[in-house]
Amino acid sequence: MDKMQIWDSHVHLFPPEIYQNWDKYAAMDETFANLTRKPANGKGTEEAWVNLEEALACADEAGVWGLAMQGWYWNDPGLMRLHNDYMADAIKKYPDRLKGFAAVNPKFGEEALAEIERCAKLGFSGVGELGPGGNGYDFEDPDFLEVLHCAKRLDLPVCIHCGEPVGHQYAGKDMTPLAPLAELVRKEPDVKLILAHMGGGLPFYEMNPRYRRAFGNVRYDFATNPLLYDIRSIRAVITMIGPDRLLYGSDFPLLLYPGKCREANLSLFIEDIREHAGLTREEWGKVMGENFIRFVK
Repeated sequence: MDKMQIWDSHVHLFPPEIYQNWDKYAAMDETFANLTRKPANGKGTEEAWVNLEEALACADEAGVWGLAMQGWYWNDPGLMRLHNDYMADAIKKYPDRLKGFAAVNPKFGEEALAEIERCAKLGFSGVGELGPGGNGYDFEDPDFLEVLHCAKRLDLPVCIHCGEPVGHQYAGKDMTPLAPLAELVRKEPDVKLILAHMGGGLPFYEMNPRYRRAFGNVRYDFATNPLLYDIRSIRAVITMIGPDRLLYGSDFPLLLYPGKCREANLSLFIEDIREHAGLTREEWGKVMGENFIRFVK
């Protein structure tokens, strides 16, 4: 694929007002504070901050054409709307290069559903990234199910943060049990889902005959992959489920290679995928952009 066709399905761009006044907004939302607080020693994985133009400059340098802005798991309704307004303005400014997923907290109930409706009218392409651990619900929660049904009615895919149930603890690790999510997919196969971070390992369980045919409307992104898995995991997932449902995503501007680079960067991950993921030319085209664009229409 050429650079005009690469779409990063998973980035987080915050209003400058929020990160320039971090202390103020961290005090308003504990989850935001915990996931974006800089380490005390100045080292380690952390969230970087970029404005819209800086993000597109990083994309240009890496040969990435489009960025899909994922929302955040806000616990404050005002911050949810502030973030969505920012993304809506960004889409208007760069409609060819940006897509938006609406920030929504299902526990806001009717307010959450109204926000999905509002964002759909503003031209958003999906809902998410939903964070069950950050917002205090699980995959059987009625409020979560209402969000899925609303998104289904509007033909919007829903991106969900899925945490791997093994490994080390880190800020942002979500231990919400995934088993109910797999059963939900089986019962409601028409809901369009993007399960972030390799679905927390769910691609392996698709090989169970009970679930295999139900996952046609499920996509997996591999955002944060360098911090969680070996790059060969991309090849492994393709071996299990094929190349048509895997999406390139980075979690930009999170620092994916903190030992190499302490600034927002997309190029290092692109180079790592190109050199070490073992994708064929056809697989590259699908994974790095075509699958995402087809899924979000």
